[in-house]
Amino acid sequence: MANRKVRGACPHDCPDRCSWVVTVDDAGTAVALNGNTDHPLTAGRLCTKVNGYLQDRVYSPHRITRALRRVGPKGSGQFTPIDLDEALDEVATRLTRIAATEGPATIIPFSYEGTQGLLQSKSMSERFFARLGAAEVSHTICGPTGAAGLSAVNGFTVGALPEDAVHAELIIVWGANPVVTNQHLWPAMLAARSRGARIIVIDPVATRTARAADWHLMPRPGSDAALALGLAHLVIAGDFVDHDFIATRTTGFDELAAAAADFTPGRTADVTGIAESDLRALAAEYAAARPALIRLMVGMEHHTNGAALYAAIAALPVLTGMWRHPGGGIAYHTSPLFNRSLNLDGLRMAHLAPGPRRRINMVQLGQALADPDADPPARALVVHGSNPAVIVPRQPLVRRGMTRDDLFTVVHEHVLTDSARYADIVLPATTQLEHLDLMKSWGHTDLMLNLPAIDPPGDAISVTDLFRALAARMGFPEPCFTDSDDDLLATALSSTHPHLAGITLEQLREHGWQRLNIPTPRTPYAAEFATPDGRARLAAAARAATTALPRPPDARWPLQLLSVKGLRSMNSTYADTTQCARDGGPWLDLHPDDAAARAIVDGDLIEVHNQHATITLHARVGARTRPGVVAVVFGAWSVTHTAASGPAVNLLTPDSLTDAGGSAFHDTYVDVRPAR
Repeated sequence: MANRKVRGACPHDCPDRCSWVVTVDDAGTAVALNGNTDHPLTAGRLCTKVNGYLQDRVYSPHRITRALRRVGPKGSGQFTPIDLDEALDEVATRLTRIAATEGPATIIPFSYEGTQGLLQSKSMSERFFARLGAAEVSHTICGPTGAAGLSAVNGFTVGALPEDAVHAELIIVWGANPVVTNQHLWPAMLAARSRGARIIVIDPVATRTARAADWHLMPRPGSDAALALGLAHLVIAGDFVDHDFIATRTTGFDELAAAAADFTPGRTADVTGIAESDLRALAAEYAAARPALIRLMVGMEHHTNGAALYAAIAALPVLTGMWRHPGGGIAYHTSPLFNRSLNLDGLRMAHLAPGPRRRINMVQLGQALADPDADPPARALVVHGSNPAVIVPRQPLVRRGMTRDDLFTVVHEHVLTDSARYADIVLPATTQLEHLDLMKSWGHTDLMLNLPAIDPPGDAISVTDLFRALAARMGFPEPCFTDSDDDLLATALSSTHPHLAGITLEQLREHGWQRLNIPTPRTPYAAEFATPDGRARLAAAARAATTALPRPPDARWPLQLLSVKGLRSMNSTYADTTQCARDGGPWLDLHPDDAAARAIVDGDLIEVHNQHATITLHARVGARTRPGVVAVVFGAWSVTHTAASGPAVNLLTPDSLTDAGGSAFHDTYVDVRPAR
């Protein structure tokens, strides 16, 4: 029998969403995983994160294929295998008892984007917890802050499409790293460069993208609003503005001009650390391009003034009329296009809730778990598609809460993560090769269908099957809990939104993907903005001036700590694999001036510490950061590190919030010393 080829899609979104093809032999074993050569963006190429997906996840020797019950202290990782039905019975019994005696609001469901499929992360599980009346965890940790800033000016998050970068004369990559996190967009930028475009990177860290750009500017972290207002000052003072565009498509120009007047080149240079001559050159180059595209992603939003940063930047293409031109304006993530198009309300069925639900900001999970005076207290934590013991800020508090013996914890996972080690019950999860899913994207406009290619090993169970089984055991009578995955797929596509015109399930099954019905190049704000009056609200950008100055460091902790994306891991996913060790580390980037002041040389074992914790890393001394700034790759697990303290950077971060309720973990300050 010939090998089968099964079309699917990567479970991650970085923000690429790669289309792939799984080769399955006649024994039902996946023997190859390759990028789909028929997909224009993927073009047969997968990133280093998932090139090893078969050995790192699907057939990993560390994969969990049986349900587990804890037999040792929480966090010890001591478990014994149990039958899946026994595990599901125990979970259903415990949740039923807790809901009846303590109230359903004491049950906290925690999930995020471990798999970003709409069926496996946004359907049956959400129906289950809504019907139960459990707490509702706000998914604020990544994305909504930047979206709030852009929407405050433009009325909507999405602007130019990323692929329209090919039409730009100037591309400013501001706080993003597409060479590492968006590898299929980078060729579009290079195509623009081949026709004469310049690529400028604005980033406090010398990332791979920064090193590949034509010009790299390194502002102080969190000073981006001041930088944008300083550029606006120069654009207005030099009369580089598009007067007709401002007159017919904006409000609040006078307010913005008044706010920008305070950000003279001298003051902006002092705040940002960028030379006054560079500020003038950047403003002139930006204003002269026809068009210029600013590429933003989510990294910059993780400051206390995160939304203000994006609002200030959003003013620049409005002032210069860049939105008139194909390839001009701002390209942010594309996820909201899918959210508006698909029937997500039908998937989630939030109306099943018996009443208003308790809301918990996921950034402050530690407070919800560990606060003895919480009303109501947390009595159960159910985790799927996430690793909160790594990815949530203020880890000492999170882990203290997860250590409570009176907190019943269930984790649905592939391998024994830091979070799973705290569980009372661990349930084995299917991988992307073993379940049906519908995938949207943060980085393009192709809707993708992931078909199951192989049978799940052992007792591995999908998210949808897991919550169907729990709903049945807990006696939920609603027929929606018997919906199959095919039913859920049909529900998601049951929308009359024009973006879905021409998209059919048959075509998705045949090709694996279909593009949303959106013209390209896209000039969404050439005629009007997505605001009630159709005009950009420049007053929202002017208000950024009140929070434009970055937070000063504490004298005790003089170094600002940034966490950056890894080349071989996706947040905390794959941090346990051998491929992540290829780059060495775990390490901390440290400027030579800061290293010399502390008698640290390249390669030294060092302690990074603040009022929250101390972690042990290796020093990587060089000019990858500016003086006063240190950087570490985000997502490492404590249990994969030999030092007892572990490298998990969120042991050091506070759970303070941005101006839009997200995580301000880039406003973390530390000091560094040689390891004792």
